[in-house]
Amino acid sequence: MKYAIQYEHMKDELVTDDPKTKWCFEEVKKGANKRKLELTDDEFRGLFKLCRHGKDIDWIMNQMNIYKSTFTDALISYIVI
Repeated sequence: MKYAIQYEHMKDELVTDDPKTKWCFEEVKKGANKRKLELTDDEFRGLFKLCRHGKDIDWIMNQMNIYKSTFTDALISYIVI
């Protein structure tokens, strides 16, 4: 069985007419489900905003997955490196 958490309840809030918003929404959702991360709405929004600004969300999600760190801790690690 494929692991999948639906974040569709946030789609209306985050996705606009801009095609990049739909792409970023799908990237964050796909990345979170691939790593089996159960993101809070705030964490999802944060990753979505980073994606929209062209930041490497895969690295941050890997930090959260491998080290079981919070979004905030992973983001601080990203900024420091």
